[in-house]
Amino acid sequence: MQIFRGKGKIYDSRENYLDDVTYEIYQKSSNGTAGAEWRGEITPDKAIMPVGNHIIELDDGRRGPCIIKIKTTSSFGLVVDSYDLEGTGSLTHQKEYSHDISD
Repeated sequence: MQIFRGKGKIYDSRENYLDDVTYEIYQKSSNGTAGAEWRGEITPDKAIMPVGNHIIELDDGRRGPCIIKIKTTSSFGLVVDSYDLEGTGSLTHQKEYSHDISD
């Protein structure tokens, strides 16, 4: 398993920029054909992130489609400062990147 930490960017499924984020991503080893499974956590710099389909861009230029879900940090579920994300495709460099996700 590989762990990636850094500053990246989040885009909506139409590739509109939403916010800068701090991320921690866990990636399982690739099976050779379908890419690698990955998931992690993000903390947005400014915005409250809408849940759903998004695209994350890592600090090394790789991008990948993902689903963002709310992660709460209070016992009452009222404070949201970070989000879980689940990869729905490979993390690839921008010139190789193409996505097929819909809202």
